[in-house]
Amino acid sequence: AAGFEPARLNTCFTIAANDLQRDLLLPPLLRRLREQAPGVTLRVIKSGAPGPALLRDEVCQLIITPRPPQGSDILQKRLFEDRYGVFYDASQRAAPDSREAYLAANHVTVLYEPRRALDIDQWMQGQGLARRFVASVPGMAALGSMLRGSDWLATAPSLLARHSLRGLAMAPVPLATPPMPMYQVWHLRHHSDPVHQWLRTALEQVAREVQPDPAGASAPSA
Repeated sequence: AAGFEPARLNTCFTIAANDLQRDLLLPPLLRRLREQAPGVTLRVIKSGAPGPALLRDEVCQLIITPRPPQGSDILQKRLFEDRYGVFYDASQRAAPDSREAYLAANHVTVLYEPRRALDIDQWMQGQGLARRFVASVPGMAALGSMLRGSDWLATAPSLLARHSLRGLAMAPVPLATPPMPMYQVWHLRHHSDPVHQWLRTALEQVAREVQPDPAGASAPSA
């Protein structure tokens, strides 16, 4: 540990992440890592709804997810918290200005795995809030192509406005919805490893730089 020098590191990190985390965090993370360690490369795999086997079986060294898997040998740390916004094509419709208008609209959502809805969709279902879904797509990055040219809505993390949903309008959800947390998750075997500590510290620094606006989705944007 005392002799760890990033500049001499020659390794590939495997990180499991879905498209929101992948697009928001991993490009700046890799740039940051390679500034100190030019020999570092990155492999990104889909996390889906991640289970502890990803870490226990060393499929990856790190998971970035809003749903950390549980286990006595699984460790986690919160990176940031985001609010949900309602995305829509402003050339086709206005923002839903009431709970009733929101619930009456047609919606598009994400389904990473069969019968495993997004946390926000599960929460709304638990509140007895029924929405009409016209489509589900396998990732956040696919929402934009479904929304453009339609009058449909998508309820998604506000940080998507910075990349895959850039150019669409975003308004507050006309409901008091819970926030979406984001965690980095690793196995106990790596906790004291200086290389892994360096990786986690770099990710925390990147997460601070891309923190969502404290106001969240408090104002419409185009």
